[in-house]
Formats: sequence, structure tokens, C-alpha cells
Amino acid sequence: MTDRIPTRAGAVLLAATAVTGHALALRPDEVLVVGNRSLPDSAALAKYYAARRGMADRNVLLLTTTRGETISREDYDREIRDPIRRALADRKLQEKVRCLCLMWGVPVRVSAPTDAAHETAWAVTRRARQKLHYRLVIDCKLLGTVGRTFPAPRTKDLKPIGYLFASPLPVPPEPLPAVAQLTRDVRKLLATKQVEIDKIRDARRRGIATRQLLALHLDLRGLGGLIEHLRDHPSPLAPKAAELQDRLDQANRRIAQVRRSKVRGETVGELLGLMDRTGGVIAAAAYAEKLYGQMRKVHHIVKSEAAVDSELALLWWRDYPLPGPIRNPLHWRSRAATRPNLPRAMMACRIDGPSRADALRIIKASIAAEAKGLRGVFYVDAGGPTRVAAAARQRYDKRLKDLHQFARTHTKLQTVLDEKPTVFPKGSCPRAALYVGWYSLRKYVPAFTWTPGAVGWHVASWEAVHLRDADSREWCPQMIRNGVAATLGAVGEPLLTQFPNPEELFPLLLTGQYTIAECYWRTIPAASWQMTLIADPLYNPFRANPQVQAKILPPGLAP
Repeated sequence: MTDRIPTRAGAVLLAATAVTGHALALRPDEVLVVGNRSLPDSAALAKYYAARRGMADRNVLLLTTTRGETISREDYDREIRDPIRRALADRKLQEKVRCLCLMWGVPVRVSAPTDAAHETAWAVTRRARQKLHYRLVIDCKLLGTVGRTFPAPRTKDLKPIGYLFASPLPVPPEPLPAVAQLTRDVRKLLATKQVEIDKIRDARRRGIATRQLLALHLDLRGLGGLIEHLRDHPSPLAPKAAELQDRLDQANRRIAQVRRSKVRGETVGELLGLMDRTGGVIAAAAYAEKLYGQMRKVHHIVKSEAAVDSELALLWWRDYPLPGPIRNPLHWRSRAATRPNLPRAMMACRIDGPSRADALRIIKASIAAEAKGLRGVFYVDAGGPTRVAAAARQRYDKRLKDLHQFARTHTKLQTVLDEKPTVFPKGSCPRAALYVGWYSLRKYVPAFTWTPGAVGWHVASWEAVHLRDADSREWCPQMIRNGVAATLGAVGEPLLTQFPNPEELFPLLLTGQYTIAECYWRTIPAASWQMTLIADPLYNPFRANPQVQAKILPPGLAP
């Protein structure tokens, strides 16, 4: 995970001003329960949950869709999104329903949207980056031989470069040195080789070495580098300066044109070729490294799957960009600038887990705990992973430590903080009612004895990818199997900043005034992205024993 936030220009601004149209205090008649008719147990669970929460029949919708956890974008539109839209319209519930509750059996993930142009550009960039890296290694090795060996050249020009050196060309060893280090080495060698050549007394050998060095200047530094070298070291063996300058000017004009074009495979290939011509392999390799880094992030965003319920938050939105996250219009910091002419967003979550029995237990445990009030210990596990950038790790650790201090100061809950880099060890957390911590990637540690109705989540990527696999070691399925009633997790790699802020979610929940769905959707940064809430949306664990007064929370967090 990283701390950078990918956004979509335009969509972000639009989402930040989207209207919600309702106050909080979610009620049963404001929830549409969605089951999968293809799985009888899913349909039965949907009806059972609706009955337990006192919902009317019109608040239950049974879809016919895949039994699998993943659904294609096309099938999602046809089998899930569009039927929900129609049902709400036909039942005159468009303005009434504020939350969608997906039942066990409804797909968890929407496949990534396809983008053929990006895929081609990504592939071209990867291949070009590798080839340029190899060329840089070979040129560095060839440069080391200039003025030391004097093979008879097989061309009168400066290209192909291999014809000026002994064959075969050297084979680069693996792993290749870093591009930045190679560039530094090459620049130093280029500066010293001219001095070595000037000391060669034999005219034939000096001529061979000079042409080799000129060819390497052209290959490594391009037309611009060769022109610069010839200003200080003119040579009759080089092309005319005016000819070189004309070729350089033409290439630079074309670069300016290509840069204005949309990024496609052919434009990436042409641009790197032009960079190679004007600035040589040094400039092209550096640009390829930069482009690769940028496109790698874009590739992650473009190819990333979305959670079905997160996608459904924008049920009423039309034609919004699919790749990457949309800033959540229900977030408490986004509501101040609402505009009534824009579509409203929906809360959405799922009652789910490895088995039908797990989903049934979530329903029963939530209703039972809500009646009595959730009691037990609040465990907070700081000490994030070293793979996260130090600044981001420190910020998130501070959030967790501040949350622990808040709970100690403002609640009657017993609160335990662990600051060690390892997670809570096995069997060390009895009577766990609340939990948040990080970071054991896809490796659940059974540290907790969960109290009925427990709420807990682990900050790590991919922890809800195999939500219905009882053998998965991911945190979401294992926490559910071991007793939590509410958790959240990622169906991909959402990036660290796309998790809810625990300093906001838990204090809001501890007021006892809001359901888990409301607390989640007021604090989750993004919609149409990879996070999913697994919980009874109406569950309010502290309704019977509130721990925090809403007035002490940051202004605007609690409406």
C-alpha cells in the first residue's frame, strides 16, 4: 500500500458536491435488502433478515445473477445495477431507500473495466524500458573498451554501433545495475575517454577510438549530446554540425506534437524513439523509467476491481469514469458543498461471510448485542509495516494511538494499545468487542476471543478477496468465522488513504446515535472502489450503552 491518493479529475469535483438529500438515523424502511434468487439460501436469508428487522415485502429484492464472488462489468450493469434501479422506481422507493443491503450469495467484486488503449501503452512502455536498460548496460561496457582495444570497423558511419566494436557484443549480466547508477557511470566515462584518446599516438588507433567515442556519444546522448561534444572536440570523422542540428530540430518539433496526443501504444513508442534520437539512450531510459512509474500507478487504477456494494453507492449516477476511486459524496467532509441538482449517493453494505451460517449469525448477533449494548475490550494495534513509506506509516500509527487515547479519555471501555511492529499474538486478546490494527497481510492471527456483536477490522490490502472461502487466511473471512458481527476490508489494493479514518469511525459509532452503515459511509473516503462493509446496516452496537457525547466530536462529523 502507498499513501498517495489516486483521483479522477472532474469526477472528484463532481463527487465532492453531490447531494445526499437525507438526514441520518437510518430506519428499516429506508433499506432495500438484495438477495440472489439463483441461491435459495441467499433468498431465504434476505427474507429472514427483513422479517427480523420489521421490513415490508417491498423492501426485499431477489435478483438472478451469478453464484460466483466476481461478476463482469457488463453482467453487473445488466443483472444487478439496472434491476435495482427498476425495482426502486417501480416500487416508488427512489426517494425513500437510502441503503442497500446485499445478502450472502450476491457477488462481491465487479471485474475491472477494459481499456485496450491503456493496455497497449502499458505493454509498449514495459518492453521499451527493458530494451533501453539493456542498451545502457551494453553501451557502458563498450565505452570501457574505447582506447583499450582497436577492432577494424565494419562501417564508415557512426551506426550501427556494433559495427565499430568487436563482435559479439557483451551480454548484460543479471540483475542489471540501476539506470540512475549506470547513467552516472557513463557520464564519468565519457568525460575521461576523450582524454585517453588524445594521448594515443598511433593515428589509425586514434581514429578507431575517436569514431567509437563519437558513436557512443550519439547512442548515449543523442543528436543533442553529439552536437555538444563536437563543439569542444570537432572531428572530421563526424557528420556536419548543420546536418545534425537540422535533424535535432525536426525531432524536437515532432516531440512537441506527440506530447499533445492521447497516450496510446503507438504514441508511447514514437515518443520514446524520438527521445532516443534527441537525447540518446540516457534520456530515453530515464523517461521510460519515469513513464513506467506513472503508468504502473495508472495501470493499478485502471485494472483494479471494485466492490459491488461500493459501486452501488453511485447507483443513480450516470456516465461517471469507472477506473479508480470517486471521492465519496457521503463523506462528512464532502457534504458542506452539496448541490441539489446532482444525483444522490446510496449507502451500501453486505451481510456475508464464508457460509450461509456465518451470515445468519451476523444477523442474530447484531440484533442481540444491540438490545443489550456491546461490552468488552477495545484493542488497538499500531506499529505499521515497513513496506509503507515512513511518513505515511507514522501518520497512520498516530491515528491509532490518538484513537486509543480518545477511548481512554472519553469512554468507560477497557482499551489496550500495542505499539510493537508485530500484531497481537495468538490468544492474547480476550473479550474483544472492538478492534482496529495493522499489518499482517493475508495472514489472520487468531489473537481474539470475540464477544457477540464485536466490530473489528484490519488495515491491509486484499483481506476480502476470498470472502466466501472458509480456508482463506485473509482477515475478513477469518474474523467472521471466529465471531465478529461487523468488519470491513478490501477486494483489491485500495491504497492506504482509502480506508476509513479510525479516529472518525469509532468515535461516531461510540455515540450510540448512528448505525454501522452510517458511520462507515460518513468516514470512508471513496465510492466506486475496493472497500466493502460486511455488517447488518442497521446495527447500532452502542444504542443501549452510549460511550461518547456527539458534541465532543470534530464539528460536522456527527450531524
